[in-house]
Amino acid sequence: MCAEDRESHGLSARIGKVARFDRLTALCCALSLIALLAVPERAGAQAWLPSKGEFNTSFIINDVLNKEHYLPNGDTVDVGHTRSTTYALFANYGLTDRLMVSASIPYVVTKYWGPPSHGGAPGLTVDDGDEHGALTDLRVGIHYQLLEDPFAFAPFVAYVVPVSDYYVQGHAAQGRGLDELLVGFGLGKSLDPWIPRTYAQVRYSYGFVEEVADIAHDRENINLEIGGFLTPRWSLSAYGQWQWTHGGIDVPVRRDNPLFPYHDRLAEDEYFNLGFGTSWSFTPSITGFAIYMEGISGRNGHKMNQGVTVGFSYGFRPRAEAVGIVER
Repeated sequence: MCAEDRESHGLSARIGKVARFDRLTALCCALSLIALLAVPERAGAQAWLPSKGEFNTSFIINDVLNKEHYLPNGDTVDVGHTRSTTYALFANYGLTDRLMVSASIPYVVTKYWGPPSHGGAPGLTVDDGDEHGALTDLRVGIHYQLLEDPFAFAPFVAYVVPVSDYYVQGHAAQGRGLDELLVGFGLGKSLDPWIPRTYAQVRYSYGFVEEVADIAHDRENINLEIGGFLTPRWSLSAYGQWQWTHGGIDVPVRRDNPLFPYHDRLAEDEYFNLGFGTSWSFTPSITGFAIYMEGISGRNGHKMNQGVTVGFSYGFRPRAEAVGIVER
């Protein structure tokens, strides 16, 4: 749209448009943050781990549409839209009956449309209206089943490392390009004694994030899942996601601010998202699932106006087994 306007107007109109867009451009640049995957980690840190020798893998496609940005006070503003589509592969393997290793790798495709952003010429910025894709961050972890009764409790340690030189600045940035050490746990409980075939699961993590410009910006995340099986093969779930950043900076920042080149990676972004999902077990080991998420509140980041995840998993079904559904 902006390119068409510039082509259809004369020099004086272009000068006027630049003046009108100047404030919007500055705000866009200041607010541009990394598009969040925000994928409920069905194959990641979980409370119920597989038995020795069991292998589980999942493939997901996650599509997130961001139409608004959160300001530092929690208000929202529309200064450009971003779509982020992630294709990710997750894998878990039970080394023993209590010890599991996990790995995941995403390929992220992003696109931005809106006012001129980040002051870059077409081809030099990710916010040029084209799609840009790249492998982003490899994550590997080790999990330990500390408890199974009266609730499942599995602490974990994971490490995240970038595997390519992808875009880290812009509305359509594909990630942050930073190393992270994650520590946390999965906590789960079958609610079957009170509500048949239902369960609750919480995933907590604290991320020690690589500093940028000598500024700390660690992150804390909680993912809550409550679900139930209508039949042995069909389940419904509700999700809640929270993120808090410890450190970082408020955005927007001025273009002449020394931290402007790093503001996408340093933003003190926080959010609360809600969603629901369903899954269907085609066989005892093959399950398909779909999840829908929306942003409820946040600060200093993109608002998830629409998040859709679809995928398939192969392997054991921890939630089903937790509530006594075992199909071998």
